[in-house]
Amino acid sequence: MAEKKAKSGKAGKPAKDAKPDDEGGGDAPKKKGGKKKLMIVAVAALVVTGGLGGGAYYMGLVHQFMGWERPNRSAILRIGKPILHLLPEIKVDLKVGTCNSPFLRATVQVQLSPGDLNKLVETQDLVMDGILTHLRDQERQNVVGKEGAERLRFDLVQIIDNVIRPAKVHTVLFKQFIVQ
Repeated sequence: MAEKKAKSGKAGKPAKDAKPDDEGGGDAPKKKGGKKKLMIVAVAALVVTGGLGGGAYYMGLVHQFMGWERPNRSAILRIGKPILHLLPEIKVDLKVGTCNSPFLRATVQVQLSPGDLNKLVETQDLVMDGILTHLRDQERQNVVGKEGAERLRFDLVQIIDNVIRPAKVHTVLFKQFIVQ
């Protein structure tokens, strides 16, 4: 009886959250907490199992266990020794900026695969037109120095690649590069 009084707030009235003794009274909250814990453990077990399974698959352990053959990921490329092709000498006046009459003279060699040389020779006029158009749009301060030369080298490779596509240029070498 003292137990019932402790559960009820006052002597005659039962508390709102108090349950009768025949329903199990104090055991109900324990069952809810047990279900939550069980659910958390089950989800954690699924996450760990999935992570381990995915890791085993990507590391190739599943292939080895199942007897599957792994795909060959290496490729052998035989492109031959690259060759150099000399383009005609480039003489161009640069865009007027701070200098009165900037002028550039350059001799350029294109390094490419032997099979791509025919495509470059066929489209050499288009390549030279693209290079001259690009250079005429440059100012003197954009092409002087190491950074300017490297930027210009990158731009020339892009111009030539766009013209001779699908063939590819390895690099562009400057034999002569004079900015006045």
